[in-house]
Amino acid sequence: MSARVLVVDASATMRAMVDRALSTAGHGAHGVSSVREARAMLDGDAVDVALVDQLAGDGLPLDEVRLLRAMHPRVPVVVMGTTLTASALVELLRLGVSDALPRPFTPAELRDVVARALARAAPAHLDALDHAAALRAALLCLSQHETARAAMPLARAWARSPLDAETTALEALRAELEGRDDDAARGYRAAAALRGDDPLVLDPLESLERLDVLANARPVERLDARFDGARVYVTDRPARCPDDRDDAPRITVMPLSLSVDAPPAMHLRVRGHEAFAVCLTDARPARLGALLARLGDGPLDASPPLDAAALRDAREAAR
Repeated sequence: MSARVLVVDASATMRAMVDRALSTAGHGAHGVSSVREARAMLDGDAVDVALVDQLAGDGLPLDEVRLLRAMHPRVPVVVMGTTLTASALVELLRLGVSDALPRPFTPAELRDVVARALARAAPAHLDALDHAAALRAALLCLSQHETARAAMPLARAWARSPLDAETTALEALRAELEGRDDDAARGYRAAAALRGDDPLVLDPLESLERLDVLANARPVERLDARFDGARVYVTDRPARCPDDRDDAPRITVMPLSLSVDAPPAMHLRVRGHEAFAVCLTDARPARLGALLARLGDGPLDASPPLDAAALRDAREAAR
């Protein structure tokens, strides 16, 4: 059977040689120097097997292998290398790679190892691992303001587990962050219906409350000078900043309590004299301090049980 083979190797010459050797067996090879260059292919399920050089990428040996196994556990991986020591082989076993191919190798050996990897293609029970990895990838994209980029891992998660409440809720969050509130509301309502009694990372009912608070507020890249020195109000529930002066500029900060292995992101909206900062992080001062510092030095308050004094200290420390 023909296969779509991803070749991750720093050497363009080696990538071309592998392509020629595999083409005689009817396989199509796509060469890149790092796994990140192939994110679109991987998220689009356009890879049947990956050949990865142990020294590929800019980091430590096997870093590209670790990244590929963490983000795409369903893709069979064959590791190529000239220094596949005993300790390296133990690490490959722990990572669950399909095979190892010491250099130098012949074209026939290359074709054989690809055939073996395809024969051992990931069993169905790994779909759950790949689903979880796709959701992590989508959250990472959203945390880095790459909302369009998040569409591909979300589609991958949906393919692994159709009608999944978590995937539906994150797709709704993507729509919300892009300002498509009607789509977001439909998605959150669907996620609430699909989840049953299962808890989700993102509560769809609370998210619907947040959409009500954000109604008609448009997404912006940054706040304008009107909000310099404006009052800042941090709340762990969807709410507007309370202020007796209706015309006073004010900023409401709503952390979503998401655990993302990346610097926390902040998505801004404006409606008249009100600004809103939806943060893809939790409300711990250590996580929020740097984001609050970006919103200026205006008076800061918080809803209980959040500690306003600790948040003010964290904002000052981040300056």
